[in-house]
Amino acid sequence: MNSEPAPADQGSWRRGRPGALAVIGVFLLIGIAYSLVVPPFETPDEPFHYGFARHIAQGNGLPVQSAGEEDSPWAQEGSQAPLYYLLTGWLTRGVNQDDFPAIAVRNPRANIGDPLNPGNKNFMLYSGRQPALQGSNLALHLGRWFSLLLGALTLWCTYLTAELAYGGRKALPLLATALVAVIPQFVFSSASFTNDTLIMAASAATIYWLARLLRKPNSCAVRAWEWIGLGALIGIASLSKLQGLGLVPLAGLAVLFLAWRRRDWRLPFVAALLVGVPALAIGGWWYGRNIALYGDWSGLSNLTALNGRRSDGMTLADFWPEFRGLRFSFWGLFGWFNILLPDWFYLLADLLTLVGMAGLAGSIVRLLRTTPAPRLDDPTLRLTGLLVAWTAITFALLIYWITQATGSQGRLLFPGIIAIGILLAMGLDFWLGMLPAGGRWLGWAAILAVMLSMSGYALVRLLPASYQAPLPVKAVPSAAMPIQLTIGEPAQINLLAVDIAGGRFHPGERAPVTLYLQADQLLQHDYQLFIQFLDETGREVANLTSHPGWGRNPTTLWQPGAIYADAYEVLITGPIDAHAPLLARVYTGFIDPATEEGANLPLPAHSTDGSEVTPFVGAIELASSHLPALADYQLQPAGSVFGNVIRLAGVSIPPAPSATRVLTATLLWEASGQPAADYTAYVHLLDAGGQQVAGFDRAPAGDRFPTVRWRPGDRIVSEFALDLPADLPPGQYTLWAGLYETGSAGATRLPVTEPSKLPSGDGQVQIGQIEIGP
Repeated sequence: MNSEPAPADQGSWRRGRPGALAVIGVFLLIGIAYSLVVPPFETPDEPFHYGFARHIAQGNGLPVQSAGEEDSPWAQEGSQAPLYYLLTGWLTRGVNQDDFPAIAVRNPRANIGDPLNPGNKNFMLYSGRQPALQGSNLALHLGRWFSLLLGALTLWCTYLTAELAYGGRKALPLLATALVAVIPQFVFSSASFTNDTLIMAASAATIYWLARLLRKPNSCAVRAWEWIGLGALIGIASLSKLQGLGLVPLAGLAVLFLAWRRRDWRLPFVAALLVGVPALAIGGWWYGRNIALYGDWSGLSNLTALNGRRSDGMTLADFWPEFRGLRFSFWGLFGWFNILLPDWFYLLADLLTLVGMAGLAGSIVRLLRTTPAPRLDDPTLRLTGLLVAWTAITFALLIYWITQATGSQGRLLFPGIIAIGILLAMGLDFWLGMLPAGGRWLGWAAILAVMLSMSGYALVRLLPASYQAPLPVKAVPSAAMPIQLTIGEPAQINLLAVDIAGGRFHPGERAPVTLYLQADQLLQHDYQLFIQFLDETGREVANLTSHPGWGRNPTTLWQPGAIYADAYEVLITGPIDAHAPLLARVYTGFIDPATEEGANLPLPAHSTDGSEVTPFVGAIELASSHLPALADYQLQPAGSVFGNVIRLAGVSIPPAPSATRVLTATLLWEASGQPAADYTAYVHLLDAGGQQVAGFDRAPAGDRFPTVRWRPGDRIVSEFALDLPADLPPGQYTLWAGLYETGSAGATRLPVTEPSKLPSGDGQVQIGQIEIGP
């Protein structure tokens, strides 16, 4: 059976090629926009990829990796297959790149791999101010644009391969190409300085080449140059990245299939020679170099030693977080894995994946049912098998990698993007083709429009918001609380005002704090700012340290006289005692980076009169997330209510004083309303004549939380330690408790509005009796 299409059919296929070229043109335009919007070195490992290529551009040989090279310009990338770096090094060899250290200043507080952390998305400190397109930045962009061309080649090979496999299905090759082109992560990665783009293109070209060979009818011999071309592509792939070696078993399976189909068992030996020689000539020397230098043909031992080796085996419990990050970073996770697209987009992508996989299964079953025997003579089935096999190998390589090293990333699947994209499009089209007339095109238009809109959203809003330095404000808003502190000696930074969020926050939540800052002159150092929340003992319950602007606006870039509204979300870490809410003090200031690793001392702060002060700039309410049940306190129920706002919920009285003549009573207060003033609580010991012989007065929550901030439902446990006089005569005494306005020195007591079962009188309740022995 000769399944080779007739010339007329080939002509109908090729009518779709202008559409494919248009798709690639749109991809290139969006990719160029990404390359210009994303600041230098703000894609994963980009400074290290660039550092490798720059090393080559300066006339050096390949780097030799050794332990402890984490701080080298290429870091772990020095163990990568070198073809991409040789090409980009040659491409940028005429550009003066001596300014690399000046623009590649790392942000010491960079947030890597935590997209839920709202700040410090910038890996580089000065990403808020894009440098001119010259020097190292020009060389970087030349590499990015070279990567974009490799992305375009990947798309062209995707179209050609889909055309070979599904050319009879009208627009499916074009739809598959468009689907790959609009995946936001594919565009983002293709516009980066990374060797991932070369392995994507080399893999796609190899798959296309294998598709051509598998489509050949039995009557057409495979010519020597076709085997040599296959060997050259495999060699290029193997010299691009280790994943390229996955093409070797795939090509071997294709050769064995051709030999079986043609009943020619000399073919594997001919192919092994004609494919193996160019492949080894192109890529073999690098693997030999690894053996000579490291005793490891792959170089993985060096790469994982620097990048992080998984020390323990991977369990199913470990797999889900890895898989979750893998899904996100396949569809769109920007920056250093810290800039997310909207949550609904990932849910939609998951749905498309599941629907596409089910549709792919249905499409393959339909092909098997409708294809006459012998089915393997059908080119569509053969090429579908090729794409499925390459997808499976790609996933197998990824699984092997994540069992060896820490961190899985969606871009590691991009060498298989040609197969994944075509098969996913095939599966989606299986279902969309069942819709009424026009429904298929509306469905495809919706899918592609959503993907394309995500790239537009990232370019216009998401990425600029993550990197651009905040603009100055005209004035401090009236709602902010004036502070007027000068920080530094001599005075360098003015803290004009602060705006601290109202409400109450719990551990795990983030509290908004905005500082209004100004410098009178150009600053010579990049000071780091800190905001701390401290409890009544000075213990830290929240801490944020960052360069201003959440890392985007270092102080050396400030305009003299400009006012910056520096807004932060401070993560509450705790611990917060469940026995009472906390009115935490907000402590802020700046650290000189020269002392950060040593004394870690803040710059001195001065008030308007020149006196040095500790910069406590406000207070914020915090509370534990877990309020114990009343029974958990293990106290005797009380129930007396004072002033309809504070209830004495429980008490605990020891049967006798301690050996040190100290009587400690524990009281549980509960707010049933909103107290209008600050109150002091007391426990007094009275003799039989009603005279006070001992007592202890204190705010119910001490310095921790004044009663004026209590809310209904708040519970506060407080202890009252009464020192008993040494000459206290034996007898029976009573303990009384009450509350009075703090400023009244005990004169204005809060009345008892519900005494419950406790004796009461004169604004107090009797909480117990105690016998004092001789």
